[in-house]
Amino acid sequence: MEKWWSLKLVALMSLVMQGFATQCYICSWSPNDRNNQTDRCTDDNFHGQKVYSHECDHGCETFVQWDSNGNLEHWRRNCVNGDVQIVNNCEVTNKIAWKRRVCTCDVDYCNGVSRLSGSLGTVLTLMILQKIRQ
Repeated sequence: MEKWWSLKLVALMSLVMQGFATQCYICSWSPNDRNNQTDRCTDDNFHGQKVYSHECDHGCETFVQWDSNGNLEHWRRNCVNGDVQIVNNCEVTNKIAWKRRVCTCDVDYCNGVSRLSGSLGTVLTLMILQKIRQ
């Protein structure tokens, strides 16, 4: 009976810690944009404290596109469109004219440089489950 209540507590904690929206980084940069020459969005120059963040209803994404020669065309961190399925992973698409990598996730600030597979809520949940098994 004690394990049953512990599992309910774990589920409740996960819901409370995740909340109803995901905090995501919001930035965009293109080397071809003459109006925005300050790159704060690519992995090499990204610092979470220097870009906006926003609550997103459907999760976060990181979108990168290169031309057919491998030159960066656009880098974007943003909210996921409601029509996109969250995969908590990256998908790469290659076409003749471009290559695109889109990463989607649903944990707060998961579209930063470090794509950690967990969050504080996940860590606490795993610790409680480990304790229940003992």
